[in-house]
Amino acid sequence: MLSISYLLLSVLIVILILFGYNSWNKCLVEAGEEKLKPTVFIIPFLIWIIYITALSFTDILQDYSIPPRFAIFIFLPLASLMIIFYWSNKNNAAFGYLPLSWTTYFHSFRIAVEILLLYTFYEGILPESATFEGYNFDILMGITAIIMGYLISRNLNKYKRLLLIWNIVGILMILIVVFVVATSVYLPALWNSTVPLVSREFFRFPYFFLPGVLAPAAIFMHVVSLVQLRNR
Repeated sequence: MLSISYLLLSVLIVILILFGYNSWNKCLVEAGEEKLKPTVFIIPFLIWIIYITALSFTDILQDYSIPPRFAIFIFLPLASLMIIFYWSNKNNAAFGYLPLSWTTYFHSFRIAVEILLLYTFYEGILPESATFEGYNFDILMGITAIIMGYLISRNLNKYKRLLLIWNIVGILMILIVVFVVATSVYLPALWNSTVPLVSREFFRFPYFFLPGVLAPAAIFMHVVSLVQLRNR
């Protein structure tokens, strides 16, 4: 049931992003603007999902030796893509037509992610430190996403600066979880253990959709929001 939940949530997030992309284009057309090209992020996003899915069926990330495979095959490519996306679109006026409330409400899915993480710990796949019973406070971003979405839908100008800070904090929250999981794998001594605290099953389909799809989707939407704020 847990593995199915990971798969269903990942599929739901992909559908939401595709739906948001379609609605965004409708807004652009109604405003007399050109449609957003799929190459801006939809095609790269789908290619990334295919890449992650293929990677989850290999043994590449099962190797816990140094250099860390996760950093080489996931973190560095993802960070590079996010930086490229931001700098290539920071002055793209099309982002001004995407409702900021939508990209903010989107993050409420992180409540479900944190519940899944807790049950993943109960299954012995992740350490407790990676859940909200440990050092993972990302559930707060899911809860506050509902509040922030409502506030900016009422008065964007009043809460624009707060939203900027909220998005930056949201990225940092995810990086904290990445740090906890990474050190639990490669530096378990930091957690008073002599063996890795993360099961190799975590890096297989469909659990790998958490670090490979769900977390990147959250980071990506934060970056989109930062581009939106720059164009408002």
